[in-house]
Amino acid sequence: MALAGDAPTGGAGAGVSGAGVLAADDSRARAARGRFDATGQAPCAQEVGQALGRCDMGVARSDGRATVAVTFPNGFVRLLIFEGGAFIRGNATMSGVGRDTDWHVAAGVHHIRVDDQRFEIPVGFVLGD
Repeated sequence: MALAGDAPTGGAGAGVSGAGVLAADDSRARAARGRFDATGQAPCAQEVGQALGRCDMGVARSDGRATVAVTFPNGFVRLLIFEGGAFIRGNATMSGVGRDTDWHVAAGVHHIRVDDQRFEIPVGFVLGD
């Protein structure tokens, strides 16, 4: 993973694997360091009009907050920040400030757009259910 040199260990399938809850810590800081409570893969697209592909992802959870680190196939990483199970924003990157967003939940999946990027993250992955 491009953030701190610690890569998520997402499998090749669409499933999600639990890694146990780590000691209480800030979810954003842990996600940035690659210290995840769970890892997996999810549909994603980095550019406008691009078909959804697969991205590795890891989630760090803490006190009702969660941060999902999504790694695109080219190594670019976007952090998605959640509070109380609701998507709040993406982190600022060179591709945008992370506040130009649109999202909704359908059939147990967060459908998220941040700047030009799109993500489909299972609600259970974010919440740990």
